[in-house]
This record gives sequence, structure tokens and C-alpha cells, in this order.
Amino acid sequence: MKILFLCQYFPPEMGAPSARTYEHARYWVQEGHEVTVVCGLPNHPDGIVPPEYRGKWLVRENWDGIRVLRGWLYATPNRGVLKRSIAFLTYMISSILVAIFVAGKCDVVVATSPQMLCGLAGYIVSLFKWRPFVLEIRDLWPAQIIDLGVIKNRLVIKLLFVLESFLYRRAKAIVTIAPAMSREIAGRGFGEDKIFTIPNGIDEEFFKPTEGGKKIRAEKGWDSSKIVVLYIGTMGLSQGLETILWVAEKIKDNPNILFVFVGAGADCERLIALAKEKGLTNTEFYPPVKKRDMPDWYCASDICLVPLKKRNVFRFNIPSKMFEIMACEKPILLGAEGQAREILEQSGAGIAVEPENADAYVSALLEMVENRELGEKFGKKGREYVLAHFTRRENAKRYLGVFGKVVG
Repeated sequence: MKILFLCQYFPPEMGAPSARTYEHARYWVQEGHEVTVVCGLPNHPDGIVPPEYRGKWLVRENWDGIRVLRGWLYATPNRGVLKRSIAFLTYMISSILVAIFVAGKCDVVVATSPQMLCGLAGYIVSLFKWRPFVLEIRDLWPAQIIDLGVIKNRLVIKLLFVLESFLYRRAKAIVTIAPAMSREIAGRGFGEDKIFTIPNGIDEEFFKPTEGGKKIRAEKGWDSSKIVVLYIGTMGLSQGLETILWVAEKIKDNPNILFVFVGAGADCERLIALAKEKGLTNTEFYPPVKKRDMPDWYCASDICLVPLKKRNVFRFNIPSKMFEIMACEKPILLGAEGQAREILEQSGAGIAVEPENADAYVSALLEMVENRELGEKFGKKGREYVLAHFTRRENAKRYLGVFGKVVG
């Protein structure tokens, strides 16, 4: 098949959308299919376009046999509703033009959320190409951004729900990342027979226990007595990382526990300022690291955090970092409900607590600190579970089955 995939983010950009798209596409190419990805110029999450891409309207690349077409978009940091909306809109326009006039022939058009304008671009391209349209739903937009209070204008909210319903109806197939998400969409009457669940996963040969963690600990001065509690990823509105700072404040008298935050995002600067305001000497902040270094950072930690805010919409989410942590054999302290908690409890890979409950975090954290053997047990169970259920190769293979059905 000739697969045309629209995704605003793609490596070298970090994050779940770019990793999922790249790793699936790489497998499809290995299986003999032709894959073209239409994305934007790299700039996520800091809004800075690398020098080699600046001033260009279109960049053509080849990533492991994947044909990558990068179109211009308005680059902006991952914060601020108006500027991010302009970025989404300009990507939609450029992706439509690139996909129609540059990408060439295809058998199926796929577009991935969370931002629904990417989905709209995919549908428009499918009309021009006269090919079936597949919509991938990674987050339940607009419900998520409304639940977080990002958008409050009633007219805008109504228009977003109209767009969501329009795309659900027009898609030949809807692919979600969690069973609960599929049930939610099917329950709204959009046709259970065209909804498929293909969860996030990992490349088990990349995310695995490494010796590189020892080097990072030595470089940062974290000796063996230090318990490193790591959060790595986007520091945005969804994660509720302020709660983790409250946890750090509650146990600041324990000199052996260090909270390490790695990443960037809409809430990053505020969190750093808040840590300084609280006088927290048990927190350290680092900028985003390259994907190739992430397994080493996971392995440099003793406990890994996966927090979310206490919102109903997050009951449908499964943070992709859960699978990365499991694959690296590290214990998880999860602050989430619903689908994510269900997976953690099934795997036995850590402890789940009520989101945004600082006291619950403290209790679970101290339990893991005082019983190091428990953490090792969680780590081993996590890797066993993720290898049995969440490898990227198997998920990519299932995706090809969906394409086969819609191309028919």
C-alpha cells in the first residue's frame, strides 16, 4: 500500500505523537509499503526551528525509508491559546497543500489528533485523492481542553464539537489508543464496527535497561544514597506537576530524596519559579533531552512519576511514558484514574494514587523508598508485561489490518 500520514509532529521533535508515527511508519516500510509523512518544520516544544530548517517552505527528507515532507507553519512555544491555534491552522493549510500537490498518489489517508485541524486536513486531502480517510484519536479533543479550562468561549466550544462529530462521521475508520476511548466514541453513536483500539507501545530494543544511567548519576552528583524520583516529558497543563512540588515540600527534610524534572512546556517556567519560591533544595530541573538519551535517564532514576490532573477526561488516557518506564524496568508512581490505573494494576509495575492528592503521593513514595526490593519487583513485572502486550511492532501490524479493511 501507499500510506499518506498527516501528523504535525515528527522526529527530531520529542513526544508521543512523533514517536508513535515514526515507529509505526518504519515498520510499515520494512513490510514493503510506501509511507509518506506530511508534518511541520521541527519546533516542538520550545517553538524554536533548528537553523537547518529556517526560512524554508518545504523540506524533503528520508527517515529509514519513510518519505518525510515538512511544510512551513507558524512556530511557537507549547503555551498560549491564540498562538498555538495559529500554529495548528497554518499546519492545516500547509499540510493540505503539500499532501495534494507534492505527496503524490496514495491508497489511504491517515490523520492524527489531538489537534482536530489535522484531522480536517486529512479529510480534505482524502476528498482530493478519492481515497479512504482514517482518523487517529490520541486524546479526546475538544473535551480535554475544555475540561482543563483552556477554552471557555461557548461558540468556539460548540464549533469544536461540531468539527469532532463531522470527522467521526466521515472517517472510514477511527483508531484510538485506549479501549475506554473507543467505548466513549461508540457510545455516542459513531459506529462500533469502524472503531479500532491500537494502544501506544514501545520499541523494546530501544527502551530497555542500560548502563548509561550510572554515567548520568555520576555526572549529576547523585550518589548511591540518593533516591532519584524522576519526571520526564511535557510540563503542561495536563500533568498537574504542582502537586509533585507539594510532595517535595512535605518531605524536604529527607535529604536522600531528590525530585528531578526533565522537559519543557506551558507550565515549566511557573513550576521552576514556584520551586524557588518554596525554597525547595530537593528539586532539580533540566531541559528536554534527545530521545536517544531517554533510556539512560530512566535508568538513572529509582522511581518514575506519571502524574495527571484529576479530570474525568483523563480516565480515557494511557500516557505513553508508562510503557517506556516499564520497558526500562523502573517502578512507576502513577497519579491517574481509569484506563491508566487499570493497566498499572494489571501489570503490577508500581503504585497508583489519587490524582492531585499530595498526601497519597507521599505515602506511596515513602513505601517505595523504604522497600527497595519492592521497586525492583515492580520494574521486572513492568517489562514482562509490556513485552507481552505493548510492542510497537505488533501494534503496527494491527494497524495494517485496519488499512486493509478500509482500502478493501
